[in-house]
Amino acid sequence: MTTLTRSWRQPAPTRNGLAELPPPDPKLWESRISQDRARVAACQSKLVLSITREIESRSHDVGAHALVLTGSTARDRRTRVSDLDYQVIGEKPEISGLPSDIDLYGDEPDLFLAKMFKGDDFAHWALRYGCILFDDGALRKAAIAAIEHDLWPDPERKLRQAKRAVEFSQKLLPTGDYAALLEVSRGAFSLAARWWLISHDVFPLARDELAQQLVEVDQPALARALEETIHRRPTAATIASWLDQLSELTSA
Repeated sequence: MTTLTRSWRQPAPTRNGLAELPPPDPKLWESRISQDRARVAACQSKLVLSITREIESRSHDVGAHALVLTGSTARDRRTRVSDLDYQVIGEKPEISGLPSDIDLYGDEPDLFLAKMFKGDDFAHWALRYGCILFDDGALRKAAIAAIEHDLWPDPERKLRQAKRAVEFSQKLLPTGDYAALLEVSRGAFSLAARWWLISHDVFPLARDELAQQLVEVDQPALARALEETIHRRPTAATIASWLDQLSELTSA
């Protein structure tokens, strides 16, 4: 059985390729927003699109600076476990009356920019791969800063998150609560995948794309663990084995 061990093969960096930042030129930025809005309309069902439009309307109503559709929906890679993820710059609108699987993150412009400098990968993801629905300049300012300072997500931050998630998953094993174990371990494998990719200069995409990215950087075992917990129901014993291997990997 393939184990989750560190690879001595270093993949070719893609920091300036796959993860290229969007151009901050005003005209090109407006073109990007136009293209993003078209993607939003094309990659969502009527129901999901109606939710997005409602959140966009509410964000305008509270005077938000920008709104971004993020996560698997923005990449047109939704799975049965996908939430609807949004990043608001400015005041967060109320989401009462909307489905419970909505994750709405809100930051004031200065805080969002600070997160970029601290290596918060979610902030970087929203800027690089999210679908921008509107922006009064706050996101464009962040893009300029990211380019000028060569900003990149912090792998050590992601590693700490992965370690905590692995430890919590292992504590669930004796409880016999399989549903909780599957959900939490899936999160642990996702975090570990993002750590591994970021540390190898590959920007992580949507969760359903991580497995293929991991294979490309010589980490097939972690790819399999993530793929199985997303799309299938591996046994608790199998998950326990993967968690043990992941614990060794993240402690190496």
